[in-house]
Amino acid sequence: GECSAFKERFMECLRQSGYESAACRQSAMAYLECRMDRRARRQLMANEPLEKLGFKDLINEKSGEKPEKS
Repeated sequence: GECSAFKERFMECLRQSGYESAACRQSAMAYLECRMDRRARRQLMANEPLEKLGFKDLINEKSGEKPEKS
């Protein structure tokens, strides 16, 4: 239940966007961060770099960096 507020925000975003997951990536990332942060106490989820989970572009935006062109 520690991450239920993050999950609810993500689910609400999905409902409001017509289940368009791309519109809810910020919420998804926040939910995954919560689960990974609490993994040591509850074994909710293995800790993985968010870049590896497909959020590299959002991390760059968050830090103010420009995404690399590929």
